[in-house]
Amino acid sequence: MLTAIDPDAPGYPPEAYGASIEQAEAWRQATNENLRRATPRPWGITAALCIVAALLLTYPQFSSYFVGALTPNSNWAYEDTNIYTLQDDLGLTGNGVLVCIVDTGIEVTHPDLANANLVRYRDFVGGDDQTIQDRGEDRHGTMMAGILVADGEYRGAAPNVGLVVAVALNSEGSTESESTVADAIEWCWNDMEVDIISLSLGGDPDPENPLGSMTADAVSDALDHGVFVVAAAGNSGGAGTEITDVSIPANVDGVIAVGAVNRDGTLWERTATGSETEGSEGDTRVEPNQKPEVTAPGVGIISTSDPSLAIPYSASSGTSDSTVFVTGALALILERHGDALSIGNTPRSGIDLVKQALANSCQPHPLQGEEHHPRWGYGTLDALAWEREVADLIAQNSDT
Repeated sequence: MLTAIDPDAPGYPPEAYGASIEQAEAWRQATNENLRRATPRPWGITAALCIVAALLLTYPQFSSYFVGALTPNSNWAYEDTNIYTLQDDLGLTGNGVLVCIVDTGIEVTHPDLANANLVRYRDFVGGDDQTIQDRGEDRHGTMMAGILVADGEYRGAAPNVGLVVAVALNSEGSTESESTVADAIEWCWNDMEVDIISLSLGGDPDPENPLGSMTADAVSDALDHGVFVVAAAGNSGGAGTEITDVSIPANVDGVIAVGAVNRDGTLWERTATGSETEGSEGDTRVEPNQKPEVTAPGVGIISTSDPSLAIPYSASSGTSDSTVFVTGALALILERHGDALSIGNTPRSGIDLVKQALANSCQPHPLQGEEHHPRWGYGTLDALAWEREVADLIAQNSDT
């Protein structure tokens, strides 16, 4: 069974507002008490109705004010990875690049997603391709889409990409049939001819048969046709785990597997550990395909959520979120260099070049050492350095 890597989006923790748990509880109790006192008695019904009418008339103004005042943001994640630098200095927005997100769906009624360029939506779970929706109770797909294409309270990593959404996970963020995800991936590259497939999902690898899955086969087919695949390394790290590699399909050779770091660049405690080999007795992985390849911000990320909420944003932590930051950075790079990357000896030539550039450009943490680290990868994402390294390798290859 494949699942969303981190489907829980619990909303804002009290510290997001600069408050302790005790203060948040005190606010809640005070609010409840005020509401109890405000319950209209028979003699005050007329006055109560007048107050309600006034609140309804002024709600839009008050709502927009409180959203802006209370909603925390994750701009630091885009700034620290230099994604905003690529946008602001080079004018890159992902225009002309087609990205497929395979997840629980998308809520297009969210105000930050109203301008998203949704090219195609397909529902592999319920078969309802006409009703655009997010089937996930936690709106996991909407959160991932927001990190990529939000354009409102927040600005996503590549807001002008052509977005393709494939619903392959159910309300719980999982799928009982692996063929559902495999079919969605095949549709993305074969029917929609996307440039990038973003997978914030995965399953535990089998050490004896690490690539023996329909999802791995579908991803390999996409890679063989020159389509980039970015996937979550998984949240299986930490003490006591028996899992010895990144998730399927992040463990596939040509995929960019993404781990998660905190805001200060330290490892998120649950980011997965990659194996030195493909399975217990498989081939040794070599640069630039050691796992994971890169880490990116993935802790306390605020993104678009259920649009029916008063403040329609939620916070989550995990390698799902960090995956989409890498997807967005890659989309900006393909906007600038995609034509040059399509020229090569094989369909995978461009993928190999981009992955080598990623390995060369990642920013290593002082604690990880000089070599590839089984949890940090080659280091943390630096989108500007990655773009510059891609440009340099293209120039070198054109001279030979």
